[in-house]
Amino acid sequence: MAFHAENGREFVGLRRKAGIGKQIVYDKLLGKRVLLNIVDHSTKDTLIEDALREGISSKNVLKGVIAALQARSIEVDYAF
Repeated sequence: MAFHAENGREFVGLRRKAGIGKQIVYDKLLGKRVLLNIVDHSTKDTLIEDALREGISSKNVLKGVIAALQARSIEVDYAF
């Protein structure tokens, strides 16, 4: 699942990566990319999708996504 902000300049999506599990990708047109690993591999995709939908509509998309994840008690680690 993936979503673009209305301004077309920001993107969030969920992917699965071998050895890591589920990972949220935030990408901004200007080249800023943030990767968030979902700590609990059993977290349901629908719960993550709800958080991404909520966050993508925020004025500050990255902060909105993180706040929506926290509101649903979805723990993430920043990937480097």
